[in-house]
Amino acid sequence: MTKKVITVFSFALVVFLVVGCSSSRRAAIPITELPIVKQQIEKSEEMKNKNISVQDTLSLNEAISRALESNPELQLFFTEIKAREARTLQESLLPNPELEVEFENFAGSGSISGLKGYETTLAIGQLIELGGKRAKRTRIAALESDIALLQYEIKRLNIITRVRSIFTQVLLAQKKLNLNRKLLGLSRSFKKNIDALVKAGRLSRAESARAQVELSNRELAKQRSIRELNNARRRLSATWGASEVYFNSVKGRLTSIKTTPNTEILMGAMEKSPLLIEQNAIIKKQKAETELAEAQAIPDPIISAGYRRFKETDDHAFVAGLSIPIPLFDRNQGGRQEAQLRELQSEQQLKILQNEIRTGINNRLENIRNISGEIEIMKNIIIPEAQKAYDIIYQNYQLGKYALIDVLDAQRQLFDAEGRYLEALAEMNLEIIALEGLFGQSLESL
Repeated sequence: MTKKVITVFSFALVVFLVVGCSSSRRAAIPITELPIVKQQIEKSEEMKNKNISVQDTLSLNEAISRALESNPELQLFFTEIKAREARTLQESLLPNPELEVEFENFAGSGSISGLKGYETTLAIGQLIELGGKRAKRTRIAALESDIALLQYEIKRLNIITRVRSIFTQVLLAQKKLNLNRKLLGLSRSFKKNIDALVKAGRLSRAESARAQVELSNRELAKQRSIRELNNARRRLSATWGASEVYFNSVKGRLTSIKTTPNTEILMGAMEKSPLLIEQNAIIKKQKAETELAEAQAIPDPIISAGYRRFKETDDHAFVAGLSIPIPLFDRNQGGRQEAQLRELQSEQQLKILQNEIRTGINNRLENIRNISGEIEIMKNIIIPEAQKAYDIIYQNYQLGKYALIDVLDAQRQLFDAEGRYLEALAEMNLEIIALEGLFGQSLESL
């Protein structure tokens, strides 16, 4: 093989390698930065810088920080992002060239017996993808990588929302336990006073028995509250993958809102929902899939160029070839139709998702309005009146004007009202947390 031939082949290989290793421009989906996630990430960084150690009392920000840092599901999403980035790189590469070596006319007879007339052909072939197939594949892979980034952001938002919800449940269980402990203390004190009156002969033993039943019921209620609190604490610890609960209590408040969120504003901001942003990105990817399916109907030729040497005459020549598939039967009809249907399906899914979000917003706003009304009634009417009734009945009971059963009923009504008030506050907080998780930002910012 002459130096000229070697130079030609070397140049061809260099061109193939340079072009093959280049990557197409990455497709871009605007990755919306979710305010809630951004704020919590900043707070988490501040807490890392302060080097906060494990505390007996856990704050909401500490819980969210630990979940974002150690949640095992987030690690899974992060790995998926890396895998899709690797696929984007792979799809951007050219098909490898093919080296072909042929030996002809050897081991014949007569004048071409043995190796007298053999010919040697050395060629390089390259598949040429038409219709921008490689660029379209790369774009699809890049879009999938961007969707993975969106899903990672949404997953972080979901984890923050989950931590906030469970934290609220822990706070509620903690406050209900404190309420039951307070009621248990009153029941013990009340039982002690009853026993003193029975001993003095002023009350019958039946009154003492009734007081003991009430005291036992309060003990059971306290134990039930402890179980509920422990279960909620374990659920909270699980958000950062902890198998044990290291904190004793949480600090926070169950608050109400003064103004119900405006329906029109929330509906107008619905398109900011991360779920809709993700679905629109999926539609964009499906459109790219349709474009690729259309391009795959175009046949791809294989071109080749090489060198041939004739041993008998010691001559040489260059050879070239072109191979083109004939799209007689397979024109990717099924692939194109499937891609079009998948695109239609993704658009249909967007409409379903929009309807679900719209319905969810309306339902949660209705719940917030109802709960807000209940909170005001309980706070301003039921609890004050129940407290007043209990004080009057208990004072008059000591004067012998009311029976023990009246005192117990008044006590039960008061603490049941306080318990329902706490539950209503928690339910209000959970509805707000769910709405903010839907939009990825606080309701006030909308």
